[in-house]
Amino acid sequence: MASRGDGERRIITITSAPGWGALYAEADDVDAEPRFVTLAAWALVDDGAQGRLVGLVQRSDAGTFGLADEVTGFAGYSHRGLRTRPPDA
Repeated sequence: MASRGDGERRIITITSAPGWGALYAEADDVDAEPRFVTLAAWALVDDGAQGRLVGLVQRSDAGTFGLADEVTGFAGYSHRGLRTRPPDA
């Protein structure tokens, strides 16, 4: 990420995002349910004007991450909750 002032956004800090995901619409099928992609983390992003909370997602390139709202088809966020199971007795 570049520094403030050049139109780029800068990550200030990150935190966990349990149960959250980014939704992506399929461009060729407007009736399809948006695809859910689990967030790796939330990032507090500074764009020079204000701070925003933006999801981080793993990109298709192995080992790289990107801001969810910069990926084509971004349609918002959704919380699906956490799946838990009782401890083994």
